Amino acid sequence: MSDQDRPGYTPPTYVRPNQTYCCGRSGKGGKACWQGPSGSQCGGASQCRPARVGDRWECRRPKLAGGECSEGPLPDGSCCQTLPPCTPKRSMRSKRGLVFIIAVLIVLLTLFVGVDPKLKSAVNPAAIDAGNLSSVHAGFTAEDGCASCHVNAPHQAGGWLLSAFGASDTSGKCVECHRFEGPAMRAHNVEKTKNPKYAGAAMQDQVSCASCHTEHKGSNVKLSQVDDTACAGCHKPAFDHFEKGHPAFSKNFSSSRPTNVFYDHAAHGQDYFVNPKHLKGAGRDAKLAAMAKSDCTTCHSVDDKTREMKMKTYDQVCAGCHQNQVKERELVLLQPEQLTAAASSMLNLPRDGDEEANTTALKKLWSGMAAEGRSALAKHVPEKLIAGLGNDVARKAGAAWSKGGDLEPLDDPAAPGWSAGENSEGNPSLFYRANKHTDPVLMAWMEHLRAGMKDKDADKRAMAKEAMAEFLDKQTGPGACGKCHAAGLRSVADGKPGSEWQYAAPSKPALPLYSHAKHLNVGNPGANCASCHQLDAGSKYPKYFTAKVVPANTYESNFAGIAKETCVSCHKEGKVDASCQTCHAYHPKHELNIGFKHKELVKK
Repeated sequence: MSDQDRPGYTPPTYVRPNQTYCCGRSGKGGKACWQGPSGSQCGGASQCRPARVGDRWECRRPKLAGGECSEGPLPDGSCCQTLPPCTPKRSMRSKRGLVFIIAVLIVLLTLFVGVDPKLKSAVNPAAIDAGNLSSVHAGFTAEDGCASCHVNAPHQAGGWLLSAFGASDTSGKCVECHRFEGPAMRAHNVEKTKNPKYAGAAMQDQVSCASCHTEHKGSNVKLSQVDDTACAGCHKPAFDHFEKGHPAFSKNFSSSRPTNVFYDHAAHGQDYFVNPKHLKGAGRDAKLAAMAKSDCTTCHSVDDKTREMKMKTYDQVCAGCHQNQVKERELVLLQPEQLTAAASSMLNLPRDGDEEANTTALKKLWSGMAAEGRSALAKHVPEKLIAGLGNDVARKAGAAWSKGGDLEPLDDPAAPGWSAGENSEGNPSLFYRANKHTDPVLMAWMEHLRAGMKDKDADKRAMAKEAMAEFLDKQTGPGACGKCHAAGLRSVADGKPGSEWQYAAPSKPALPLYSHAKHLNVGNPGANCASCHQLDAGSKYPKYFTAKVVPANTYESNFAGIAKETCVSCHKEGKVDASCQTCHAYHPKHELNIGFKHKELVKK
């Protein structure tokens, strides 16, 4: 006989456990029931329902509940496995949901009713007032209020509630007014880092302005000042103190940037300023040399307004020893018996080309000069390259050379400007002598040849390069320009409009926030420039300026690197500020958009 055919059989009731309630029976009450709760009610007990068969009771526990028990029913017909019914309890997920609903109701109650029972308005202002804006933003946001920065925050209180469930980054509004070099939201405004340490780091992703700059902290708060913890969020390993945690400086800090002007501090200080053979020569200023040897301020001056260190001018310092060299070194443009490098570039005639063709071209030029004067030369070069050349001088040279004759002796061979006669080497020439440093004709020729070195025509590039090499020769180059300016003049990097004549390289400084003004006269008694800057006796500084191609990674400064300990002597806890921003700037350059909120500033 099957179970279903037995008298008193009751089919089992299966209840699917839900996610809100679970069986709460455990411990002494027995294990959780197999059926589970039905809603908030017990879904049923796990014991069987005995059935009487004749004078006996038989167990009818279903197989899903474990099958018939071995003990069987009690004599009175009750189940021997009777367990108390379970008391269903809420699941953890259900409890969290309930807590969330209660929290939202409390926030709404605080927002719309207020914490102060005496409040007269329907909405408590303190609940939606984040605090005073900084003074730099308060005036510009007065017209539009919160919506000036918070796109999801209209003036109604409901807008604030909705903004909590959407994007709240205000960076998009920030960059409407603030402009940066490079991508505005990229870390440090750079496309990608050159340091492989950070190449794949999160710091290269989009960085919110609010990550570092926090508003609503009061009108006197300076937003540009951020806590060191903001830096430590990306830069690892993080450290608390500059003195103990900051890594050591590189061996060439902070003189790793190549200069455009060659000046060997070691050679000048240890030889040129002390050796009699240099000091007793013509045009040498022995008094200035003695001062420069012991005092850096002989050449480097302190600006009275900014208190910054600046280079003194050529006329103030260098001219005392080098002015004669500038005037003596002439630019030889034309000679009757050979094709000069300058003429080769000017006439587009290769010096190693067909000799007969070159001779024919020169004779044609001589005839043109005899008839037209300087106009014959102006057909081949820009006007600025022959500025100051008179027709009489050009005709004199052209007339003599076209007939195969000689030039008459010059009254003053050392006179500045253009001359036609014997040059300093005794050769008949049309040549030019500079009158001063920064001579416009010589500078124009340098720029002309530099541009020629980037010409698309390979032959023109070669001729310009050959001429530039002669112009930059330290011993014979015109105006002695190459003696100091070779590095800046050889540079042909794309994107540069002209040669680099100034002393300092136009690259970014090692520490953009460093200022000599803040460090002058604040060190220990007797401190001077040498307290931080010391010559490196083993430096290969001169070799950088003798190379035909000047790779920046071969540069070695005249000076040894500044050690971290030098800075730590003052910048440490209990003395001078040593926060990250003391030396490092996050944004390389920042400016406000032109016309931004102008109407807010001008009262009509």
